[in-house]
Amino acid sequence: MRRFRGASSLPNVARTLAAAFVVTVAWPALLPAQPLPSAADLIARHITAIGGGEAFKSLTSIRQVGVMEMPSMGLSAQAENISAAPNKMAMKASIAGVGEIVSGTNGEVAWQLNPLQGPRLLEAQELTDAREAADFYGNLLFAADRFSKMETVGVTDFAGEKAYRVKLTRKATGKESTQYFSTTSGLLIGSEATQESAMGSTTMTMVLTDYKDFGGRKFPTRSEAMVGPNKIVLTIRDVSVNDVPDAAFAVPDAVKSLIRK
Repeated sequence: MRRFRGASSLPNVARTLAAAFVVTVAWPALLPAQPLPSAADLIARHITAIGGGEAFKSLTSIRQVGVMEMPSMGLSAQAENISAAPNKMAMKASIAGVGEIVSGTNGEVAWQLNPLQGPRLLEAQELTDAREAADFYGNLLFAADRFSKMETVGVTDFAGEKAYRVKLTRKATGKESTQYFSTTSGLLIGSEATQESAMGSTTMTMVLTDYKDFGGRKFPTRSEAMVGPNKIVLTIRDVSVNDVPDAAFAVPDAVKSLIRK
């Protein structure tokens, strides 16, 4: 009898253990869903991680110097990006054997200039995109007054790590973008947005890594942009601030003749 009772109790023990196992592994699923942090909280965490809002509000301009590469075409270029408050930016890439590719905006007009296509004045959605990209404080600090909607929509895997997905809608244009903030570091690690270009409408996915300190402010020193099938890698070697003269955003002579009077 003792042996029989013992044998009969084994299934019960197994069931008990199984039930305990199921409860253990399923427990997280049984817990109430944890609320997602607000978009404003995630942005504030990112800004704290890169040095704090006051450190960036003291900036009037930024100069970044590095190397731009397009691996699929075997191209490499010396690159310089400059930007200044409130809404100016310019980029120059010098490719050996090709020449200089230049783009920019002074806040009113925007242009592109390259040896293959010549000078081009940006209009319509391209002009709008260029002006939004040049919004100095709006982009550095995700200024709330620039957006009609800021919403955390979930957690996902992005560029090899867990990230919060935050959808932003521009107040002026209604344009949407998705920003990814690391759940671990709080840093902005990438974004997705639709962009207009001479090739038409394309989705750009940007991955930001290798944040480094420059004078108490952290900047990502490597970005990988996927524009359609093309990958463009920018590696920043130096960052300086408040040293860009206003003349650096002057409309190039080759573009001036395209501006309608």
